[in-house]
Amino acid sequence: MHTTCSDSVGPAQDHATIDLEELLGDGEAQLVYEGLYRLREAKVEALGIVRAAGLSPHDRPFEPWDFGVPKIDQLLARLGADPVEASPVTPEC
Repeated sequence: MHTTCSDSVGPAQDHATIDLEELLGDGEAQLVYEGLYRLREAKVEALGIVRAAGLSPHDRPFEPWDFGVPKIDQLLARLGADPVEASPVTPEC
């Protein structure tokens, strides 16, 4: 199963925003945010690499959901993190 663009808009549906700073403290929450942003960045970069190499699963191009990018965006939104700027390899929905 994969995620469509409509599944990745805004915070995860039916889930309240989590105050990570309250749970972990400011310093540890910042580390979690940084880790998620870096993970997203690495996955977007990998997506660009496989697309540039012409690799594709089952005769279709790789999409952001193949690398979990929309799920990371949903988690960041649920945690109340700043939105991620659109990337050239992730489609605008």
